[in-house]
Amino acid sequence: MQQRQLVGKYKCYAFTLIELMTVIVVVALLITAAIPSFSDFVRNNQAMVAADRLVSSLRLAKGEAIRLGIPVTVCPISSSFNPTTAPSQSTEEYPCQNTTNWSAWKVFTDPDFNATEDFADGWPVLEYTSNRGSAVITSNISAPITFDPMGFANVNPATTRSGWTWSSSYSSGEWDWSYSYASAYGGTYYRVFNVAPTGCTGNNARVVEVTQNGVIKISNADC
Repeated sequence: MQQRQLVGKYKCYAFTLIELMTVIVVVALLITAAIPSFSDFVRNNQAMVAADRLVSSLRLAKGEAIRLGIPVTVCPISSSFNPTTAPSQSTEEYPCQNTTNWSAWKVFTDPDFNATEDFADGWPVLEYTSNRGSAVITSNISAPITFDPMGFANVNPATTRSGWTWSSSYSSGEWDWSYSYASAYGGTYYRVFNVAPTGCTGNNARVVEVTQNGVIKISNADC
């Protein structure tokens, strides 16, 4: 009886040049289609981060004003602020700026309600914040915002504060505040911050609003 052994045959398979070119064309088309969506995602994220950072500082100021029983102010500071360098506690290196550009800002206690730090009772600055991202923050009014102990906001210091007059006194280690209605408010009811990333398109901007009643809102907006 004769036995034969079959020898297996092996074949090598590979892409042909035409198949390889087809794959490259398909991948290129997918990347081209995805780039605009990814760019929109990046812009949207930049605006969201910058707006959330600002809202966080505003809410800190309002909360501390209510908790401490004294006004707390938020104001823009120089864009040269360096968040990696410890501030000098003997002098204020970053005073409030009269500008609508909020590239950096600070939160500080303001017992005199005049948007100016008082160093008599210690270091008043609660927070420094820098907007180092690619989103630009601009305000409709070039002035600070001050929250009083009741949570109301002085959205425009150049006009009468929400139609109210106030008085305060300091005794026995506590501030005493009183309010009386003076006249109808004739100024701007809202402080509006526009937050827009560089090259903003579509609905990728943000708007942060602060009302005279201290309500802080954030919403999407067209660029």
